[in-house]
Amino acid sequence: MKKLALAFVSVLLPGVALAQPAPVFAIPITGQLTNGSPAAGQATGYNNGVGEFWVAFPGSIRCTGTWAVRDPNPTIVIPVSCGARVRGEAIVTRQAGFMTGSAIVALSNGQRGQFVFGDLTYETAFGQGRVRTR
Repeated sequence: MKKLALAFVSVLLPGVALAQPAPVFAIPITGQLTNGSPAAGQATGYNNGVGEFWVAFPGSIRCTGTWAVRDPNPTIVIPVSCGARVRGEAIVTRQAGFMTGSAIVALSNGQRGQFVFGDLTYETAFGQGRVRTR
């Protein structure tokens, strides 16, 4: 019913923009793939309860995904899309407050990766050296 009402308002009042969700937080993401490729990105949570993230690999692919910000579970699985051909999933473990944590990612092209977000450092979460996810 709510969608129908919004569509009705936009038909009656052409040119009136509907409110877009406002960002509530934005936190950095850093990490690397098993081949050593570094990556960085951002996770953004919106007031409508949707979270979006993106991670880019210099000179390579950009991956994105969405999750329910209000999910109360400390560990969640997020589908990942990297362009038209590469898919995967991220197993995300959030610390208290859910603004800091780590993720292990597996992609359909065989790549694996480890990432951290918020105030957590890569070395604190995964130690020194190359990624080992198998």
